[in-house]
Amino acid sequence: MKKFDYENSIGFVVYSASKMMQKAFDLELRDKIGINLAQSKVIFALYMQSGPTQRELADKIGVESPTLVPIIDKMEKDGYVKRKSDDNDRRIKRIYATPKADLLWDSMMECAAQIKRVSAKDLSEQEIKSALGVVKKITENLTEYLGEDSSTTDLKKTKN
Repeated sequence: MKKFDYENSIGFVVYSASKMMQKAFDLELRDKIGINLAQSKVIFALYMQSGPTQRELADKIGVESPTLVPIIDKMEKDGYVKRKSDDNDRRIKRIYATPKADLLWDSMMECAAQIKRVSAKDLSEQEIKSALGVVKKITENLTEYLGEDSSTTDLKKTKN
């Protein structure tokens, strides 16, 4: 029986690269603008859709709703987001970015660009295009396998 080479499997390699990119981006965000990766995901999601419910926001950034509560609490305390009652159902709270959060956008994009530069070091444009194509196809295949709508995948459609 042939032994499975886990460390060279596509799933492990993609997962490892993703975790390292997240770790590097988190460090860059903390050092340069004083927010963390989870907070940046909230800002990205609110940029894509203003005023989601907490549950909708949690789904968009790929965390459980209870996990999101302390993140939103801190961001609200720091002045980056505010909760407002829904016009039709006052029990529902919608979450909005504040102008203070909007001011972070350019700095967040620069942090992302820095991580892109670091991660793509010594790679040709063709290698980058090829890698992107492969990972996108893997995502498409798995999305189809899971029967999911590609528009619901976590922050898949972020603006550049």
